[in-house]
Amino acid sequence: MIYDMMGERTAVAKDPVKLRDFDTIIVSDTLHVIMGYNSVNYFVYKGTPMGYQYELVQALCKNFGLFLDLQVTNDVEKAFQKLAFGTCDLIAMDLTVAENRYPRITFTEPLYNMRSILVQRKDSLGAVSVKDLKQLNGKTILIPRKTIYRRQLLELEDSLHIDINILPMGEVGTEDLCNMVAEDKIDFTICDDHLARTLWAYYPDLDFSLIISKPLPVAWVVNSESEKWLEKLNAWISNFKKNGNLAFLQKKYFDNPILYIFGSPDDHSISGGTISKYDDLIKKYSAEIGWDWRLVASLIYQESRFTTDFQSPSGAFGLMQLMPGTAQRMGVNYNSNAEEQLKGGLKLLHYMDTAFTPYMDNVAERHKVVIAAYNLGMAHFYDAFELAKKQGKGPLTYAIVIECLKCKSKPLYYNDPVVKFGYINPWYVERFVREIYARYNAYCAVFSEK
Repeated sequence: MIYDMMGERTAVAKDPVKLRDFDTIIVSDTLHVIMGYNSVNYFVYKGTPMGYQYELVQALCKNFGLFLDLQVTNDVEKAFQKLAFGTCDLIAMDLTVAENRYPRITFTEPLYNMRSILVQRKDSLGAVSVKDLKQLNGKTILIPRKTIYRRQLLELEDSLHIDINILPMGEVGTEDLCNMVAEDKIDFTICDDHLARTLWAYYPDLDFSLIISKPLPVAWVVNSESEKWLEKLNAWISNFKKNGNLAFLQKKYFDNPILYIFGSPDDHSISGGTISKYDDLIKKYSAEIGWDWRLVASLIYQESRFTTDFQSPSGAFGLMQLMPGTAQRMGVNYNSNAEEQLKGGLKLLHYMDTAFTPYMDNVAERHKVVIAAYNLGMAHFYDAFELAKKQGKGPLTYAIVIECLKCKSKPLYYNDPVVKFGYINPWYVERFVREIYARYNAYCAVFSEK
């Protein structure tokens, strides 16, 4: 994928030149960057790319007038290989500074410090099995390969005189492993403290309290022969720090990422016989498109807590949290009142519902997919439909579509010719839909359909 400073660019990147240095990069007008996909560094929210590393790299590209050719992988080993052989210019991942980590690479000036955290499940009473590092003796811990976690665990073994079964995993990211812990597929993994601050909100049954390392510097990585590029990068990083821009991004994504990106967590009461003061409007416009108003109300609660003037840092605004470009197409702007916002949001739901109808006959199942697409954007779902068709799966249900969507986190599938929109890891979309339908079911127990 290629992104410019405004988003996705459709041009195709030129073939990368081996061992490119600063002058070659500038002449080519494109920066080839490898980045990991997770809920802090790079993710897609309402179809918009976001994340700490993503915004940082975009700022870098803007400074030097470059387009971004983004290569997404959570496999650090593959990232190092590509950098060493000159098929990328920069690795923008959470990599701790370490000597002799891989041949022909060098680290930039550090961006921030990071600690490593043990990830484990809580029991039904909130207790954990490992309260002290010595209790890791005999435990099996799965980690992504070529990360600092292996070295840290080996140092723990030596210092505490314990034996840990360390299993490095290829093609698997830290967040994927955390999800496996949550699903009771594995017992332990390791993540950094910044990712932990985000994941605790999504995984209340996981514990992130046990620290396994001291703070270590994290930096970008370049080819060791690209000396001028390294010099320019370090100068830019130093200036970005001095201007306070780096601190702003860290505050945005590290200090309180869930609240900052996805909105206020204030509770909303359904006592008093109404879900919100907009119930009548929601009923009116939901009926016009054949949707259950209680499901629409649950979606609105998830998006804005029924707040008309809420605007997220991604640019989404209003009751239905429409992105500016989408809002314009739906006849909504920043000055639109509550009714106009509702009409625009329901118009978008109807548009997506109609677009997905040729692929899914079952209305209830299709509405679940539409809700998911409202969060993620429609494009990746067309890929899921095509993968399902190729695999002979049908008739389509929400579960089948999500299963095919998950396939797009694996190279075998996101490199498939039928896939047009690349990599995605949709775990957060599942949670989005699950929470909306759980609330919808609660609404149904209290409020009638009419």
